[in-house]
Amino acid sequence: MSGCAPRRRWANLSVVPFPPPLRHWLLAVVALSTVSTVGARELVDQTGRHVSLPDHAHRLVSLAPSITETLYALGLAGRLVGDTDYCDYPPAARAKPHVGAPLNPSLERIVALRPDLVLGTDQANRRETADQLERLGIPLYGVTANTVEGTLRSIADLGGALEWQRPAEALVASLRARVAAVQHQPRPQPRPKVLFAVWVHPLITVGRATFISDVIRCAGGVSVSDDLEGEWPHMQLEEVLARSPDIILFPRVGGFGPPPGELERLPGWRDLAAVKRHRLYSVSEAIMRTSPRLIDALEEVARIMKSEK
Repeated sequence: MSGCAPRRRWANLSVVPFPPPLRHWLLAVVALSTVSTVGARELVDQTGRHVSLPDHAHRLVSLAPSITETLYALGLAGRLVGDTDYCDYPPAARAKPHVGAPLNPSLERIVALRPDLVLGTDQANRRETADQLERLGIPLYGVTANTVEGTLRSIADLGGALEWQRPAEALVASLRARVAAVQHQPRPQPRPKVLFAVWVHPLITVGRATFISDVIRCAGGVSVSDDLEGEWPHMQLEEVLARSPDIILFPRVGGFGPPPGELERLPGWRDLAAVKRHRLYSVSEAIMRTSPRLIDALEEVARIMKSEK
């Protein structure tokens, strides 16, 4: 299994300064409800930021679907007072107060929820959001993962930050056992060549330094786009034809995969061996999130690889 890659950069957008009315409102609210730092712990989060965490944080806001899923899996849903518009699993997460999109959450909504701690990730959030919250006296603890192993480490790290080590260790141990079971299964030889199509028009796939590509490797396949630069590179159809994938995977998310039968009708696509042999599979949307369910996706992709023997 691949190890953790070097720390990633936070999602990058230009800094959005506080407009004067918002700045005045936020300062007034924070003056009344600044997070207490009594008994705080000084930690370095997984993104390399120094964070002062309050002991026994009981009011959490999640800024990423993967973090929300992890909190539920750890049995910490009762501490979650808010999440993002995209937090839809488990279904109960949809009923939590939302603070907007991960890339541009509403600071007003976050402050109004009076969180002890905000949880974010450099894959979905901007560094500017963390800095703005810090100026308001609200700590943000960041996690990161771009491999299967990194996902397990981020779950354990989050458990430690929330003083919930034993449940986190138990969850990680059960997930690690499932990963090991997948890796001990007989593998098809040679390894199937896999194209993961995040989007079809235009074709967007996955680079080597992504957890999706690592899922494919751990499941017994090899991504045909592993040599491309960037995390979500574009590919021309001519490149796909030259690489001749044995399997094409799509995320099972509305609007991401092509309609049934479309590729069989499209020039170029219909010439691919994977299309001719009907080796087209939609996989759980869990493959798009570094949460405990990523292991569900790993097992699903491993079953697909096994069917190619």
